Amino acid sequence: MEIGVTEVVFRLIPLLLVLGTAVMGLIVCLNNITAPGANLRFVEHIMTMDTTNMDSGTQWREIRSPVLHRAAFLAILVCEVAVTVLGLVGSYFLATNLTAPADAWDAAKLFGYLTFIMALVVWFLIIQVVGAEWYVSWQSEKWNAIRDSTRINLITIAGIILLRIS
Repeated sequence: MEIGVTEVVFRLIPLLLVLGTAVMGLIVCLNNITAPGANLRFVEHIMTMDTTNMDSGTQWREIRSPVLHRAAFLAILVCEVAVTVLGLVGSYFLATNLTAPADAWDAAKLFGYLTFIMALVVWFLIIQVVGAEWYVSWQSEKWNAIRDSTRINLITIAGIILLRIS
């Protein structure tokens, strides 16, 4: 069965969100590989909790080991690479099935969903849950990524919903 122009246009929206997530991941990876200092400092400040209002209830969570800071930074980078690769693969499958029947389009969504899952791992689980809540970086005026990660998470959630209903 042939699909209509409106359906193709509606399918373009989640495709662009998957592709945009992949391109954002690529830029983030590029920045972290070519200029790692800025985001490594971010990880160091969050894990050492040196710009938060530490009290005895949270201070025990601080990690001052440069080795563990670099390991955390590397783990985040690996997850960002996964966002990028999954997003590029997902974009390819969605683009090549843009005018396909519904069953083929639905099968093509898998890597898009995986892209959004990994985006949530990075910007929700790691940045907001671990960084903002566990290391209380929400208290820091400078080393706080809640606003940016919230924006990314809202776009990711919109992408999941739009991919699901397309």
